Amino acid sequence: MATYKEIQGTAVQSLTDSTSTIEGQIWYSTPTTNFKLTSVTSAAAWSTGGAYPAVFQGGAGFGTQTAAVGAGGTPSPVFNLKTFEYDGATWTAGNDMSRTPTGSPYLSAYNSGSGVLTAGWAAGGGYPTASALTENYNGTSWTASAALPAGRGAGNCSGPQTAGLYFGGNTGSPPRSALATTYLYDGEGWTAGGNLNTSRVNAAGSGPTGSQTAALCFTGNTPGQTNKTEEYNGTSWTEVNVFPRSASYLGYAGTQTDAIGFAGYTSPGPSQVTTTAYDGTNWSSEPSMSTSRLMYHNNAGTASAALAFGGEGSSGNISQTEEFNAAGALETVTITTS
Repeated sequence: MATYKEIQGTAVQSLTDSTSTIEGQIWYSTPTTNFKLTSVTSAAAWSTGGAYPAVFQGGAGFGTQTAAVGAGGTPSPVFNLKTFEYDGATWTAGNDMSRTPTGSPYLSAYNSGSGVLTAGWAAGGGYPTASALTENYNGTSWTASAALPAGRGAGNCSGPQTAGLYFGGNTGSPPRSALATTYLYDGEGWTAGGNLNTSRVNAAGSGPTGSQTAALCFTGNTPGQTNKTEEYNGTSWTEVNVFPRSASYLGYAGTQTDAIGFAGYTSPGPSQVTTTAYDGTNWSSEPSMSTSRLMYHNNAGTASAALAFGGEGSSGNISQTEEFNAAGALETVTITTS
């Protein structure tokens, strides 16, 4: 019998996630210690993933669909600093965030994060007072970095650890007015960027795969809900085609030219299951999620392979994880024997 190497011309690789794989490739997952196959989806769909270890909302999410991180959030001050990693099937506990819970009992609630599992970052958060704390994650532990120029809660992080940005949000203190500020992050410090045209909090955006020169922001509270979409070019924000509905608390993933927004809330409610895709010009409908929820940045992945976990459902915080795969997108299947 021919070996896999003889058929494919390469040996089975040991990998941490599927990012570098191609259609038809068999590979060994070191986090899960089993073999996987990368295949192509025939139609876009959401599917159920491994449940988050607790019901929660308001934590940072970043990474890919098969190598993601969830950090911080509520429902309790104890849970507020926890970190969990996702391998595409199961969540496992990581090391706690490094911030010290003084002043605000929910120091990392409504924070935001970006980057990848081995080079992530999280900034802001805190309730009832917003924090300026910033932390970097290396796949094992968190390290304190330079603080935001001002305390921020419920804003958006986008881009990699060494070239990210934080936009929108609020000061965390009453009246918690929406803000338009943008700050640029280089992994060690912050500089000011161009302001959004519309101040907003609880908005959606480009997420981990955005960049300082090509970011996206859509929907949010102003304090009333907005459908406005803006694109950032490294200097200024420009308004483009609006989102199909005024909304806030959407989950999100993707880039400035290939993004999705999902779930969220349109007044007067209830929470939504809809998914909407953006191609850099127009918005279009995609299949709906199974569980309606308000998302608080607890999402990860790309527009073709997104991840949603936790959030606030119709009856309170939830633990459900769902995975979105676009039509023609690569997905991973665990190989089993009988």
